[in-house]
Amino acid sequence: MSSQLHTEAVLNEALARALFNEPRIAAWFLAHTLFASEVASCVFCRCDNPWSSVRLEVPNAVTGEVEMLVRQCETDVLAVFATRDGRRLALHIENKLAGGSFTPHQPELYRARKSQWKGRDKLGAYTDATTVLIAPKEFYERLKDSAEIFESYLSHEEISEYVPEFSAPSAMGI
Repeated sequence: MSSQLHTEAVLNEALARALFNEPRIAAWFLAHTLFASEVASCVFCRCDNPWSSVRLEVPNAVTGEVEMLVRQCETDVLAVFATRDGRRLALHIENKLAGGSFTPHQPELYRARKSQWKGRDKLGAYTDATTVLIAPKEFYERLKDSAEIFESYLSHEEISEYVPEFSAPSAMGI
């Protein structure tokens, strides 16, 4: 196991590089998402935390009335895949370290963001999207209810077989 500690940003960069430059890894990753049946190649990938204001309807904790929450949000890794028929499929990837946590409504905001960013040129002009959580198994088990709001999940332990940086102690929570 690597003795070098990796930050979330280092892991994001390593994953983005692998998805964009390694077709075998990109295909493996895509096969673990809602787009598993698609044959596509990664044509756009950002890990510079693209962000914007995102709107999400949430119930008021006291009254139960629906309110509009507007929050500045970012996506850790945004990977866009192109299919042979010209569709562009985006993966909004949230990366968590073992000791991390979600901010209030973070999983729900990811789902809202994927729809609100659809078609934007600076974000890969995608036509469809899904959300993916990547985190150590320990994180997923600890925050399972919130983690399951993401449409797909891949553990750091699984990813480490393809992207070695994910086997570092900080990524695994050791």
